[in-house]
Amino acid sequence: MKLFISFLTSIFMLASCANKQEAMLSVTENQKSDSLALHVALMPTLGCLPLYYAQQTGITDSLNLDIALLRYSAQMDIDTAIIRGHADVAYTDIIRAIRLSDSISVSSFLAIDEPLTLVAPKDKRIKKLKQMSEKMIAICRLSATDYWCEKMLDSAKISQDSVYRPQINDVKLRGKMLRTGLLEGAILEEPYASWAIMAGNKKLFRTQEKSFRFAVWVMTDSLTKDKRKEAQVRKLIAAYKTAVDNINKGIYRDTLRTILFEEYEIPAHIADSLKISPIRQPALPQKKDVDEAVAWLSGRGFLPKDFNSDTFINTTISDK
Repeated sequence: MKLFISFLTSIFMLASCANKQEAMLSVTENQKSDSLALHVALMPTLGCLPLYYAQQTGITDSLNLDIALLRYSAQMDIDTAIIRGHADVAYTDIIRAIRLSDSISVSSFLAIDEPLTLVAPKDKRIKKLKQMSEKMIAICRLSATDYWCEKMLDSAKISQDSVYRPQINDVKLRGKMLRTGLLEGAILEEPYASWAIMAGNKKLFRTQEKSFRFAVWVMTDSLTKDKRKEAQVRKLIAAYKTAVDNINKGIYRDTLRTILFEEYEIPAHIADSLKISPIRQPALPQKKDVDEAVAWLSGRGFLPKDFNSDTFINTTISDK
């Protein structure tokens, strides 16, 4: 087991370094070419799909939205980008955003859907959640995946200590390791969860209809001092909402498949048959969701002492 864990760790470190190098090169080029653009850090997940779509289909251009997408595959790399000032706006979840307050002040302005699914590989003979005792489930530590992993185990009355949870931050790598049988379980974002299930792997738990909406877009508080970029954030919200409408109506389906193939690295034959469920329109983050994240972090001793929940939800940004 120790040898296997070391193997997993080595794979993750190599992948993370590669992602950081690629993303930081992109950041440098963008900053040189257009330092006035709104720099947005995002990942290949369902919650970010409308923004990729908005840029590819010309929605951002129609709104005169000056935007530079900074592409990452791990939330920890997004954290680094926003802490170092490379990103103005970032995709994350409330738990990780709260943790950011140890290093930089951010506020959430948009809550979005990001369903998470616990998937078990088809060759492990795991068919029910209660069979995950003494198994391992890959997550991203101190994130929504970590939170929901605990809730899943509690619902099945499985001891938290009986499940090993390796930290595989790269969403593409986590999905690949599950599909190739290197993991006994993984909490996957969309569309990687659907890809895994289409390949015959087993869905054990899904959060889509649960009560908390943790995925959010955040902005650095310093952005409010730049009226031009603050206006661009309002345009970003409008672009995101328009993209959600168009995706749900099936407009530019070929472009959507191209994004899944090129940005998400999903094979063409999978992208062609992958069904994207209707996406809910984003909304202002809810205090109950922030309170839940605060309570969870506080109970584990990871709540930053200077975190201010009253200012975390930004109610001044609007696309109206």
